[in-house]
Amino acid sequence: MRLSGQRFFLIPNAMLAITLIIAPVTLAKEKPDDSSGRAGSWRHGTQGSPSVEACRKKVAAEPNNADAQNDLGWALRQNGDLKGAEAALRQSIKLNDSSPYPHSNLSVVLMDQNHPDQALAEARKAVSLKSDEPIFHVVLGNALSATDDRKAAIEEYKAALKQRPDYENAMYNLGRCLNDDGQITEAKLTLSQALDLDPNDERVLKILDKILQ
Repeated sequence: MRLSGQRFFLIPNAMLAITLIIAPVTLAKEKPDDSSGRAGSWRHGTQGSPSVEACRKKVAAEPNNADAQNDLGWALRQNGDLKGAEAALRQSIKLNDSSPYPHSNLSVVLMDQNHPDQALAEARKAVSLKSDEPIFHVVLGNALSATDDRKAAIEEYKAALKQRPDYENAMYNLGRCLNDDGQITEAKLTLSQALDLDPNDERVLKILDKILQ
């Protein structure tokens, strides 16, 4: 996601996480970084969002501001209004189709609504527009995983980790997908590495418990 002039971090994915969060849900929470902006903003790796009211005011003042529509869409998503989120994100894309952020955020929202095929198209678009953003690869991996293309999903999670080796959510999703693909030894190693990054990630512990039974 992206706040006016600032990059987000997306997240996450409810359907796969099983709330990926999401993932947009809920991916493992990461500490917000407000070092370069006002409190309440989100950046790479954060899961927060500004208030819906603040975003609505921004959109009302600047209805043709694509970033404002994107911010509203993510705020609505974080507050459970998926239809409203989808509408705002589609409007953001209509205003500026060259920004990867609303495409990635829309992918998350579509995953939340169990539309993996549509989510996949949006995730691919985001990566095509900005391939050096780890979260975009995770979102694409989640959509690929949801459409049963595990091999391709694994490659996307690896791409995210190549760009950011300490990305715990990418590590978790890679381990999850390796396990689903029957690569148990690799899954255990990857999930153990995820635990090193976040010893309290219950998603990781749950899969490891099943593997070790």
